Amino acid sequence: MAEAAADAGRAPNLRLFFALWPDAATRAGLHARARALHSECGGRAMRRDTIHLTLAFLGETPVRQVERLRAVAAGVQGEGFALDLDRVGSWHRNRILWTGPSMVPPALAALAQDLEGRLRADGCALEARAFSPHVTLVRNAHAAPREAQLAPLRWTVGSFVLVASELSAAGAHYRTIGRWPLKRRG
Repeated sequence: MAEAAADAGRAPNLRLFFALWPDAATRAGLHARARALHSECGGRAMRRDTIHLTLAFLGETPVRQVERLRAVAAGVQGEGFALDLDRVGSWHRNRILWTGPSMVPPALAALAQDLEGRLRADGCALEARAFSPHVTLVRNAHAAPREAQLAPLRWTVGSFVLVASELSAAGAHYRTIGRWPLKRRG
């Protein structure tokens, strides 16, 4: 009974992260790559509507902090860029297959660093590991992919988003709760 009263008194939380969200054409190309990797290595290909590149994972966050996070994001200075996804790889420990760039564009590194710095200055607890830009394509893979030269999949990035991950029996559903444009290169 006391446990239920304590739960009722807690503010509701959202599972949040900042990300790059692909446009429809890029998402289709990434999903095709996910299906090919799934055919080769097994596991569970990511659904087309969930494919993204995480910039900063916040985890369980009180709803009351969303407006503050929007203000932090609005202060981020960034420039749009092209991201060439020309590698695939795997993390054996958690059986993830991913795609990423062999060369990280300076504008992506600067965006991630600016966002992380502002979030930390605002008191957000972030993971200590270094930023490693990748797009998860397959979970629970049975094998690592063969090494092969990939034709780059070019993603023109013009904004970043704040996303809420909502879990259900059908899996994760992502809801965009804020979007911020990046300056056009010129």
